[in-house]
Amino acid sequence: MASDLRPLLGPIFDAFGVPATVTRPAPDEEPIETTVVWVSAATDDVPSGAELGRKEPRKALSIRRADVPTLPRKTTIEAPESLGGDVKRWRVDSIERDDVDEIRALVIPEPEP
Repeated sequence: MASDLRPLLGPIFDAFGVPATVTRPAPDEEPIETTVVWVSAATDDVPSGAELGRKEPRKALSIRRADVPTLPRKTTIEAPESLGGDVKRWRVDSIERDDVDEIRALVIPEPEP
């Protein structure tokens, strides 16, 4: 019998989670109060030949699927970057990982409506 070696999400969300409000696009636009965990951000190199040779930071966060079953592009997430920080508005740009119990999304800042 194979055992599941993935770490339990509960302790991770308890230790590193921040409160968040997730609002998906229609027809599922009812806001969901939940907890998210910010994870290591990836960086993308600017394509070769570009005049500027900088790397663009990308924010990534994790959400429990039990709280938010789907996380389509253009979903907005209101959450601080750290516990007790200012709440900022983010938009899901893409899904980095879609697991049975967790969704990991790449987000970008979203201006207030």
